[in-house]
Order: sequence, then structure tokens, then C-alpha cells
Amino acid sequence: MRWTAALMSLVSAPVMAAGFQVSADDLLIQQGRQIIAREHPNVMRHMGRNDGFGGPNSTAIARAMLSDAPELIAEARRKMVIEPQGPGMWLIRFPYVNVAVIETRDSLVLFDSGYASIGHVLKDVLPTLSKKPLKTIILSHTHVDHAYGARVLVQQTPRPKVIASAAMLRAIDTDLRLGGSIGRYNNQPLALQPTDRSQVAVPDVTFEGRKAFKIGGEDFVLIHAPGETEDQIWMWMPGRKTIVTADYVQGFLPNAGNGKRMQRYVEEWSAAMREMAALKPERMLPMHGAAVSGTPQITQMLTTYSDALDHIVAQAVARLNAGDRKDAIAASIDWPEKFANNPLLDPQYNRPEDIARMVMKRWTGWWDDVPSHFAAMPFEAEAREAVALAGGVEAIDARARALLPVNSKLAARLADWAYFAAPDNPKALRLAIDVYLARLSEPDMPVQEGLIYLDMAARARAQLEKLTPPPVPKP
Repeated sequence: MRWTAALMSLVSAPVMAAGFQVSADDLLIQQGRQIIAREHPNVMRHMGRNDGFGGPNSTAIARAMLSDAPELIAEARRKMVIEPQGPGMWLIRFPYVNVAVIETRDSLVLFDSGYASIGHVLKDVLPTLSKKPLKTIILSHTHVDHAYGARVLVQQTPRPKVIASAAMLRAIDTDLRLGGSIGRYNNQPLALQPTDRSQVAVPDVTFEGRKAFKIGGEDFVLIHAPGETEDQIWMWMPGRKTIVTADYVQGFLPNAGNGKRMQRYVEEWSAAMREMAALKPERMLPMHGAAVSGTPQITQMLTTYSDALDHIVAQAVARLNAGDRKDAIAASIDWPEKFANNPLLDPQYNRPEDIARMVMKRWTGWWDDVPSHFAAMPFEAEAREAVALAGGVEAIDARARALLPVNSKLAARLADWAYFAAPDNPKALRLAIDVYLARLSEPDMPVQEGLIYLDMAARARAQLEKLTPPPVPKP
């Protein structure tokens, strides 16, 4: 998970958390976020402009998607919208994510289950939609906003059967192993991160490739196609001419280049959407954003997303083969006006160049083609030497501030040099704060990039607070 509101929340994390250690840096950033939120509310509001991932937002839910605390259940229920999608079919929309419900001849089928608090809401809401029991839960992938509502639903009697791709079993174990990193990069409290399979809704039935399930006399065709995750699946209901698209369709430029997440599979993502379009569906139920009706509109949307991803992939691969350096490839990706001006491809969460980086990350090693970068060295060592050559933090500060209005990317590089070379220098800290708050205020700043900059500004602001002596009380 990836939400702006999570960083705007002001909660503190415990020092020890379910086997994952909360670091001093984690606590520093939390303190800094509180100060930034107080001092720069306009910047925080700007950062939150795209929060919601295609739906309504909720600061409380965003900061603890693995929690099923009563207040979060109440919040999910309050913001829920139930949208009928033809006979015996509903799209239930919650903050950040959707759940699809299908009524068959003898039971209910659930596609995805949302985050933890949604499970409790569904337990109460499903009987109001149909008196038939919930017998099947289909999970598209392991992400917290899709798979964790099932934890409470599988405790019901009779117990619903959980279906997922075989790759989900591997994905679950990976998530458990890397819980500290995943929780931190998703801005989730480490205390809530699962540490063993008993805390996860493990699928009862798995499949590979493509499989048709007969449920309640109706065909449900599940297709495994790596995309946002390696285990992701989508669903085709031929009798209803409906596709359920999981996270392949998000309502904006696909979040396929997230620099804080595991590998994303851009080529398979595109191919999956072309396969969906070839079915000529009459209804599309995404897990983020609004449902779409009408074959022409659905086909146009899916084709637009695929064309855009294929355009990025083709450039990245061709230029890798031509021997271009990876940083140069990402920094000069061609993005035609037909894509740049298309609202379906609004870069709310990542940029085209980020997607190019994900493609290159998959097909090449970790080296970025800069010779000196092959040998491991802490960035602090480079920063100290660069600052010394420049004549000190003051010179870096002056040059970065001069660059900021005309080249904020380069100004940020210089601010990093100053900060990592002299993290106890107030001038270096103020430079980091000013540069990254300015970057956060840029009108086109995507959420994921902005979250990183917010962390940096928060870290520096908290450090500056520690260096600033308290005011002397007046006699």
C-alpha cells in the first residue's frame, strides 16, 4: 500500500513490533511529519489531492489497513457505497478499494475482500444483499487492500472456500519474510504486520494459468497473469459478459513503476488487458475506481492502457539493446501528447520514466552503468567529498537555492549531498526541508515520489528541532 494519508497521520509506532524492529529513523520521521503537518498544511493538502486510489479516502484507514479496530470498521461502513451491477451482482466501494459480489443459483461469490476492517463490514452487509450463503472468496493477490478482509470471513460457519493462484502461496511467504520492509514502505505500523500463516487467509484451492470453476451452475474463469504482483489474477464471467479486473485497471497511469515495491510485470500487465479487451466484455468491475459499462468504452480504456505500457517497454528495451545508460533512458522517455493529454493516463502515482525503470530492473542487473557505482560505498562518503570540493555546506546551499526555481531535480541532488555529508548542520537541514517542500508543492508531483520527499523533509525537520534550543522564558 501506498497512501498519502498514511504519511499525514500523526500516530506513533511502538518500539518493538511483532518481531520487526522500529528504527530510530522511523520514529524521527513520525515526529517530523507532525511538525510538517502543523507548519505546512497547504503542502499536505496538495500531497493529498490524489489520495484515494480511485475512491474516497480515509486517514484513519490508510494508516492501519491491517487493523480491524471498531472505529475503522465504523469508518469503512460509513464511507461504503453499494452499486448494483445488473441482476445478482454488486460492486461495493470502500475508501481506496472495491469488492465485487456475485449471486449464483445457490450461493454468493466474493472477488477480493478488501483490507482488514472491510471483512467485518461485509459479514454484516452480504446478508442484506442476498439470503444465500457466502461459499467462495476469490483473492486476486496478496496486497493488504485486497486479501485481508478474508481473515474474518473465513471464520464463519460454513467456512467459505478461498481460491487464488498457486503463486499466492509463495507470495504469502515472501510477505511474511519481508514484513518489516513491506510495512515501512507501505507506511503501515509494524506491530500489525503478520509474521506467520495463521494471520493470513491462506487459499484452500489454487490453480496455474487459466481455470474455469463451476460455482452455483455458473462459469467463473480465472486467469493468472503477473502484473502489479507475481500472483495476480483476473476473472471473466461469460454468462454475464463481465470482467473483474483486480489491479490491472486503476483509472490512471498504471502504478507499474513503484520504486518502493517488489518487481512489477509491465509486459504481462499489458498483455492481460489486451486479452480482456478481446473478450468484448459489456461490463468491467475494477478493484479501484468506478465500474464501466459498454464494450466500446471498455475496449478503448483497456487498449489505451496497453498501448501506453507497450510504448514505454519498447523504448526501454530498444535503448538497452543500443547500449544506452539506464539513467539516460529513464530521464528521456518519449511520452507523446496522445498519452500526456489523456485523462486515463494521469500520472497520479508514478511517471512513465518510473515504469521504464521497473522494466529495466527486471531485465538487467542492479548496476546503473556508472562505473564507480559498481563498487559498494556509503553515499555519505561521496557526499562529504562533494561538499568539501564545493567549498562547504554554505556553497552547496547557495547553489542549490539558485537552482531550485529552474532545476529542482538538480537542486535536490545538491541538497542530498549537504544533508548526508553534514546531517547535524542546521544549514544542511534547512536546505533539505526547503528543497523537498518545494518539490512536494510542484503541481504534477505523483504520490509515490512525493511520499519519499515528504519523508526526507520530515526527517530533516525533526533533526533540526532537536538541534534548536528551547526558547528562554522571559523573567
